[in-house]
Amino acid sequence: MSKPPLAFVSRCRPSPPSPPRRARVSASASMSSAAAISTTAGAIPKPKPPNTSRLLAALDALSLSDVVEPPNARAPAKKKSSLQRVSQAKAKPAAAAPIATEPDAEPATPAAELPIYSYKDFTPAPRMHFTRDAADADAWVAKLDLSGPLSVDFEWVVAFRKTVQARPISLVQIADAHTIVVVQLRTSAPTSTPAAMMGGSPSMMARFPPGLQRVLEDPKVMKAGANILGDAKKLFKDYGVMMRGLVELGALARVADPQGKDAAVWGKGRKIVALAKLVERYLQKRLRKDDDVRISNWEDPRLEQNTRQIEYAANDAYCGMQVYAHLLALASANSITVDASSTTTSLHYAHLASPTVTHTPKPRNAIPNMVLTPDMAAAGVTGQALRAYRHWALAHWEVDAMCRELAVQSGAVLTRGTVVSYVVTAIQCWPELEYDLGRLRELLQTDLRSWERHYKWVVDVAGVAP
Repeated sequence: MSKPPLAFVSRCRPSPPSPPRRARVSASASMSSAAAISTTAGAIPKPKPPNTSRLLAALDALSLSDVVEPPNARAPAKKKSSLQRVSQAKAKPAAAAPIATEPDAEPATPAAELPIYSYKDFTPAPRMHFTRDAADADAWVAKLDLSGPLSVDFEWVVAFRKTVQARPISLVQIADAHTIVVVQLRTSAPTSTPAAMMGGSPSMMARFPPGLQRVLEDPKVMKAGANILGDAKKLFKDYGVMMRGLVELGALARVADPQGKDAAVWGKGRKIVALAKLVERYLQKRLRKDDDVRISNWEDPRLEQNTRQIEYAANDAYCGMQVYAHLLALASANSITVDASSTTTSLHYAHLASPTVTHTPKPRNAIPNMVLTPDMAAAGVTGQALRAYRHWALAHWEVDAMCRELAVQSGAVLTRGTVVSYVVTAIQCWPELEYDLGRLRELLQTDLRSWERHYKWVVDVAGVAP
């Protein structure tokens, strides 16, 4: 015979018992919620005597352990009470498992138990090359297989205060199936820290590697990544590069994975899927995202000596390429047609694009002549600025040839930044001068400090939202 149901203890005079009625019964899994337990169906509450003390009531409450057991307790051999029979725990929905490649595939392994991802564990392991030299970077990028999927990722120093402007991209990582190229674009002083370097002036490459830029801007070369369009916008702001042929891995997963549109897999309405989540699901590995590395100093001039940072950057690039290849194979295995228009995007401004017609520099005596009018001089145009404009806009001279030609002293060579400043000054002070916006972008990119200095003016003239 089961125990009589519990009743609440009242210090006031008890009210006359109410007629029998059916009551819904629920048992809590916690001992602290004893007051929420109802009577069993069809039973009449039996109140305690009004003179019951608080101590006896507390002791009586402790007897709940005989009726409602903790979740991990072993089931007793005796017959369960009526409370236990009617209190059924609601089943939680099962987490979405990776798509089974075989009919009897085992359930997905919890993320915490997955092996750590490292590009070094694959056979054969891809080559990893680190450089901070533009020519060396272009030489290694030329070895990439552009016919297959590439993966691109970026790193930069995180700004810890909202009032501090975000640092430019420090690291570019690009990979194919056999090679990972890590390019450090800028460095800071050795003693700098992420918090202290916010107002510093780090060293940087004279210009963005041209060969790497051509690959990033080629619409026929597919570049995959997580939140890759957001990274592309930052790359344009920092260096003027307009990336095309971008594949958002999360968007590709929704199309290529038969379960990709299930809200239980990636969440309802979520457009961006974290790279680590994609690696867990499709590569069955755990991508490390330790904060002490993720937000570390990516402008460290000794970065190549920090194996944790270098491996972190290389892993991010290589795993993206593998996820891309896995998703394409998954779509093929399930006879799913991947529509490129739904997964591919670009960051491209036609009026800032490089001109398709190449111009051959004209002989020195063929440079068109222009007279510096009093109105131009009053507006701020100098003779040297107008001369630089003539060489660049009318004769189509290359910037390095202009650095030698425009030097006042014999044998001297001007810096690219000085020549760029002359041309920009002439255009800014006298807007009636004609020029091509695409060539102006190219000119500014020959000196990255000039791009940083004039970026806001260029996008304003071009009508591009930063």
